Amino acid sequence: MSSDTLLVVLVAIVMVIGVAGTVLPSLPGLWLIWAAALGYGLFGGFGIGGWIAMALITGLAAAGTASAVYLPQRKATSIGVPWWGQVVALVCAVVGFFIVPVVGAPLGFVVGILLVTLARERHFQGALAATWATLTAMLLASGLQFAVGLTMVAIWVLWAWLG
Repeated sequence: MSSDTLLVVLVAIVMVIGVAGTVLPSLPGLWLIWAAALGYGLFGGFGIGGWIAMALITGLAAAGTASAVYLPQRKATSIGVPWWGQVVALVCAVVGFFIVPVVGAPLGFVVGILLVTLARERHFQGALAATWATLTAMLLASGLQFAVGLTMVAIWVLWAWLG
């Protein structure tokens, strides 16, 4: 096996792990795909097409990461969760990350939203509706990150194929 083939195989494996990370919160996801593309460029050479591909991959990684934060936060704000409630939910997400493997962070965030909304409104149905709305926004953000991750990989495949 040539060194070029080995490089492509290793980068592809890391990118598959990165795509899995877009839906599994314990893996870095988009930035792992970005790092693999960067490694490919550093070890295999960028060329003009590589620089263009890397610029597109970087822009997608930044936009995908921002959407993962922005969409749930915007939904939580729109349903009346105050900024301090979102901070409490983020703290619950961090705690959840360490308590429950793989799904602890999103689970902690959702539980945090439920507890804050319940404490604020004192109405379980309203708190449950707010939590569900936030959860759907998180799922939408995760789906968007998955699509962005696949697009990043497709750009790299095109780069590797043409380069």
